[in-house]
Amino acid sequence: MSSPPLQHAFGAPLARDGWLVRPARPDELEALRALRGLAFRGGAPDGDSHDADCLHLWVAREGGPPLATIRARLHAEGPLDTGYSARLFDLAPLAHAPGPSLELGRLCVHPSHPQPDLPRLIWAGVTRLVEGSGAARLMGCSSLPGNDPLRYRAALAALAARHLGPAGHRPGPRAAETFAFDSLADGNGAPGDLAVLPPLLRAYLAMGGWVGDHLVIDRDLGTCILFTCVEIASMPESRKRVFRALAG
Repeated sequence: MSSPPLQHAFGAPLARDGWLVRPARPDELEALRALRGLAFRGGAPDGDSHDADCLHLWVAREGGPPLATIRARLHAEGPLDTGYSARLFDLAPLAHAPGPSLELGRLCVHPSHPQPDLPRLIWAGVTRLVEGSGAARLMGCSSLPGNDPLRYRAALAALAARHLGPAGHRPGPRAAETFAFDSLADGNGAPGDLAVLPPLLRAYLAMGGWVGDHLVIDRDLGTCILFTCVEIASMPESRKRVFRALAG
């Protein structure tokens, strides 16, 4: 694993109420891949070539096995042609956005330990990385279970109506199989439609995040993938205060 700037940005391990959040050591990556496998692949280990370029957070009871994780990669200002998101989306429109971008991925919690503390601890760790690295935005991929976009028709219509990113920043298509929002028959979703979306995506939206204008159909993971971005400067101040308090 390699990400010295982020390792430095995180600082000392975060200990809170018997929990520990810290960057994982290289010899702990296999345990995190096993955890991700439980969350994403029905128990088969989950890993790819991007792992080596990322910092991985280890979230656990002190002295215990990992119960949650996320990986992060810092991209300097300029072209975003490497990383997991760039494999699926053409990120050229974001190349001129000011400041570095913190790419997040593989966020998961142990399926047998769905404790409310775990997502909060992950965001505390991400806050440490943002504050320490000076990242201008969070970006990454949010997954919707299944390969049928029409299962989410009303929610996608609501996203298209309320949460699309700026036209000049939205990623273009790159993957072989995509679903464009403009193919939806209606452009508006009824109130409450977003409740069917995964908690992570709703969390990004609550932070003031925006989404791209199409989905990628990922047959490997059995999901529909949506590009998501949160500009740190646009986050509600109330959210920033909560995350900073969590991060200590």
